[in-house]
Amino acid sequence: MNAVAQLFALLEALIYISVFPLEAFLLHRPAVQKFLSTPAGNVPAVMMWAIPVGFRNLLIALGVIAGLVALNTGNEVVGRTLVTYCCAYMVLGGSTMALADALGHYPKRGDSIPGTLAATVPALIALVASAF
Repeated sequence: MNAVAQLFALLEALIYISVFPLEAFLLHRPAVQKFLSTPAGNVPAVMMWAIPVGFRNLLIALGVIAGLVALNTGNEVVGRTLVTYCCAYMVLGGSTMALADALGHYPKRGDSIPGTLAATVPALIALVASAF
């Protein structure tokens, strides 16, 4: 797996790790609600999903990092497999934000665009770059 693929996989992992505490623990803060497009009135209902989703995102990001460590310590097949699977998960899972937006589940149409791009584009670049 080339350096470009590894760099974008790591970038995506860092994005997922940085969003984890916002989703899982800090959603009650107004700035976080705005950042995550979550109306204050929805926070109590959303928390039962935000905590598990935050932890899933953390775990998939840690999978990318474990894959990169394996890849760079002589376990190329294991590392490539982990990074590829985790990045594919991120692209497919992250894309569901756009689906939720299209179905009208965001406060305003288009609110999912920044999150969808952040949750998918670096992983997609990593997947494409890994083919070269």
